Amino acid sequence: MIGIIMKTRSLIVAAAVALIAVSCSPKVSDKTTITGDLGANAPESVELSIKDANVLINVPVTDGKFTAEIPACQTGIARIKVGNLVNNFVSDGTPLNVTMTDGMTLNITSKYPKISTQAAYEILQKGLLDLQKNYQPKIQAAVSEEMQNSVYDAYQKDVKKICLEALNLNKDNYVTVSAIENLQYLLGNEQMDSVLSIVDPKIAEIASVKAISEVVKAKKATAEGMKFTDFEVDGVKFSDFVGKGKYMLVDFWASWCGPCKAELPNIKKVYETYAGPEFDVLSVAVWDKKEDTIKGAKDLGIVWNQIIDAQNIPTDIYGIQGIPHIILFGPDGTIVKRDLRGSAIEAEVAKYVKPVK
Repeated sequence: MIGIIMKTRSLIVAAAVALIAVSCSPKVSDKTTITGDLGANAPESVELSIKDANVLINVPVTDGKFTAEIPACQTGIARIKVGNLVNNFVSDGTPLNVTMTDGMTLNITSKYPKISTQAAYEILQKGLLDLQKNYQPKIQAAVSEEMQNSVYDAYQKDVKKICLEALNLNKDNYVTVSAIENLQYLLGNEQMDSVLSIVDPKIAEIASVKAISEVVKAKKATAEGMKFTDFEVDGVKFSDFVGKGKYMLVDFWASWCGPCKAELPNIKKVYETYAGPEFDVLSVAVWDKKEDTIKGAKDLGIVWNQIIDAQNIPTDIYGIQGIPHIILFGPDGTIVKRDLRGSAIEAEVAKYVKPVK
């Protein structure tokens, strides 16, 4: 009986110690204390802001050091400006410290990284930056389009892995937002639907995430195999060209866009080789000034049909997030292939249309 009592007492003592440990462990607060040691060349003040919380303050710096307190905002991004240096961070309710490396880089670390959203955000950002540094020389060294595509596919695979890991560990804070913003360009519509379905409801209501969700819906409605969606710009309808019995290659572009200009020789070659009774080309100018489009089209030798000054109308409808975005439509307006680039443009057209010249 004594043994049992002693054992029970030891369990009680152990439980009490555990309770003390829990009560003394660091907790996330509703405010974030930020301290900084910026060195001898520090400015007289630093600027702290959180757009989502309507926070904008200037904090005095004395002998290179400062201290400030701002609201915690786990689902938004905060910003610190030190002179000309700017860095984003998450005001996560843990004590954060700001240091400056070589007068060029702002480093923001948490006193309690195991519970810090800022620490998780830094891990994601560093991982993405390291991948970029690793793959950039490989892409530049690739001597053919095939090699470039192979390297870029490997890069995208690694980016997806990092972002999905970050998302699975951070479904209710800004790390998820950052991961989703990267994944939107890498995942198919069904995969993005799955990703968006597992995030915390408060994340789903963030403006950028809602916008991505709308893009996914638009892409699904205009996916390959779906009929085209019509639109009108200054009395000119998309249906004046698409769905009229010809295969139609449509290039969504802008005169200021370098990659758009780089694709024009490929489009011109396809136009000169295949344009005729079964095939034609249409350029749709988006996100551009009307006068710049007109001048750019003339200078670049665009002689096929155009819709100009379309702005966001078609890009919202078709879920286009970057240009050039080149789509092949079938004779009845069915979307045959989206996001064609390089040699794939002619390869796709050649599946359906014979050269006329």
